[in-house]
Amino acid sequence: MKGAIIMYQSRLHATNGVVSIAVDASSGELLEFVRENTADNVLKNHVRHTWSLLDGLLLTEQGNICFHPPRYTDILSDPSLTPEILVNQREQEASIQMHFPFLVADGARIDLSAHMTVRLLPEDCRTYWTLTLNNQTGFELDDVAFPSVDGIWLGETWQDDVLVYPHFAGCRIDNPTEQLASEPQLIHWKWQEYVYKYNIGQATGKRDERGAYVHRINYSGQASMVWMDLYDPIEGTGVYLTCRNNSLTMKSLRMESFGKSYPGVGLAILHRPGQKNGIWNSEECVLAFHEGDWHWAADDYRDWFDTLQLQDPDHHYPVWFEKSLGLIAHYDFQYQGGGIVHTFRDIPELLKEAQKLGFNHLLLSGWNEGGFDYGFPQYTPNHRLGTEQELKDALAECRKMGGHVCFYINSRLCNTGFANQQERIHHSAVMNRDGSLVIEKYGADEISFATLCINDTAWRQYLVQTIQYLTHEIGADGIYLDQLAMATSCKCYHPEHTEHAGQPCAWNQGYVKLLTEIHQSHTPKDSMALIFEGCNDAFGPYASGQLVSELHCPFQGRMPQVYKYTFPNQILIDMMNPRRNSAMRPEHIARHSTELLHNAFTMGAYLWCYDLEWDNTWRRDPEQYERLKQLVALRVAWLENYGQGRFTDTVGLLSAPQDQQIRRFTLDNGMLLACAAEKGLYGTVTVIWKHDKPPVCRLMTMRHPEPVDAAYTATTTEVGTEVTIELPKEEAAVIILTV
Repeated sequence: MKGAIIMYQSRLHATNGVVSIAVDASSGELLEFVRENTADNVLKNHVRHTWSLLDGLLLTEQGNICFHPPRYTDILSDPSLTPEILVNQREQEASIQMHFPFLVADGARIDLSAHMTVRLLPEDCRTYWTLTLNNQTGFELDDVAFPSVDGIWLGETWQDDVLVYPHFAGCRIDNPTEQLASEPQLIHWKWQEYVYKYNIGQATGKRDERGAYVHRINYSGQASMVWMDLYDPIEGTGVYLTCRNNSLTMKSLRMESFGKSYPGVGLAILHRPGQKNGIWNSEECVLAFHEGDWHWAADDYRDWFDTLQLQDPDHHYPVWFEKSLGLIAHYDFQYQGGGIVHTFRDIPELLKEAQKLGFNHLLLSGWNEGGFDYGFPQYTPNHRLGTEQELKDALAECRKMGGHVCFYINSRLCNTGFANQQERIHHSAVMNRDGSLVIEKYGADEISFATLCINDTAWRQYLVQTIQYLTHEIGADGIYLDQLAMATSCKCYHPEHTEHAGQPCAWNQGYVKLLTEIHQSHTPKDSMALIFEGCNDAFGPYASGQLVSELHCPFQGRMPQVYKYTFPNQILIDMMNPRRNSAMRPEHIARHSTELLHNAFTMGAYLWCYDLEWDNTWRRDPEQYERLKQLVALRVAWLENYGQGRFTDTVGLLSAPQDQQIRRFTLDNGMLLACAAEKGLYGTVTVIWKHDKPPVCRLMTMRHPEPVDAAYTATTTEVGTEVTIELPKEEAAVIILTV
């Protein structure tokens, strides 16, 4: 009709009936992310100090430039910045297309365009986000935050929200709006020439120039996976953010808050394109609502990861390792300062001490020339400890005793003080953009290490050859690669590293090459156990076990079960610590000695126990020595009779006492419950039994580890049979239900 007026809309909506999204009609800013059945818009604070949807960096010689989409005032002053926004709304699905012809930096347009797509599929609680950048600036793209959402909390208040994220296998932050903006609780602890810094509280953020408190973890490195989950246990709902990182490339996770005076949490996936001019496409990212807690997010991530089909059927799970409950670590051959405690001839006696506790696996560090945290990468037998033949003889004797010996190798460090290593440093070290080398320091102030690039062919081949030497010639049947998945991934600009020429962000792919080449030089019949520090989903399929480094997490909120639940068939290794005479570890860790043991036991973890004379040994703590010995015997009986099982955490428990650690494992013909409580188990635990035949219930305890019959009560329901078992009045027990 002539003269008809098109109704003005300040925001554009898209919905699939499960989730709805609204963006600003002028600028494309994200204004609503709503769960339709509760009408809860989780974007409760439109934070003006951040850039919704997208921000990033351009790396220049003069410094970093922060870019982002234009806002209303930018567009008003320069109409060429006006984005094209198209919402395609159908009956049960929708999509949003936004094209920004130019992004802005410091209020001025730059030669960088962006195209975003958001898809809402029928009956799906997930929304799917992709980004294309066309960079014609000549500067390198980095830290592209997409999607970036801010000012989030669930339900009525932010105070009861919980953030779970994959920091060294898993951590939680209670009330992240306030916790991220709080002061960190830090202590220092001196051991030998090391001065360690520990966070004895929960994770906190670091204040930036905007006033935001930012907590960032890199993948690989601190981030074991690429997902985060914010949930409200009162509301019974959550928000999940992940990236379908099919190439398993370097990413980062960003969490931030401005504190309770400006509440809400910001979450973002940080992409690391590492390219200058041209078109860059992101992997698909997912922002979703869900019911329940973080287990839903882990299930979704696992389902996606399984589509990559990375698991090698011939991966290094030797039978002896799967039946082994843990290892005894000896870092006391030659310490960094030159002190020697043991020689090669002592190794069989060290195994005998381990076997008294129930262990049959030794890890040896400081065995190499120069010793631990000094002689890297001189991986030949230390002449001060004995001859090569003495080392071979010691390992042969251990094999006769039914033992297994694993050798420590650092996967990335080279002592800068060694004259005979200068050529290696020159050719193999990680180089920054300005040509300087990446340097790391551990222990004594006068010692420093160059970080070596795993994409340098010569360095990687040297590691593979060293492992072949130790396993094929010396007689080791296990290798431990320190720092591999724990130390942060590095960008490298070394011009001679042709394997990643033009792509500085290829760190993860370099370690996949290393692990693949190790596999190719060791068939499963070689029975070599391959373990490494840290855990990471890109590397986990190649490992026998991964050390979760739980003691290096913020002490309050550590949750290694997050990774274990996500990848239940992978074996995690967890460090234990005695209560008394703990020189190596601080008092706040020693005080929780039994709790750490119980958590590892109920998670089915591989125990890592040090035996360092005068520094960290269970032999100087008789009470904990006996506790460890009994728990080891129970774990051995569990493995021998029922195998590892498949970890389901608390999923599948209908009811259990809240102050006890009780976790469930599935078996081929039933289930297993691992239970522990320092003050003793009590009460009952109830599970659902879905088999046609009634279960046979068996019980094992710390004092009586052999399986015996146990009673239960059964009640038939619509979903199956509720089976209730009375918990024994013991410190730890295993309950087995089988057909």
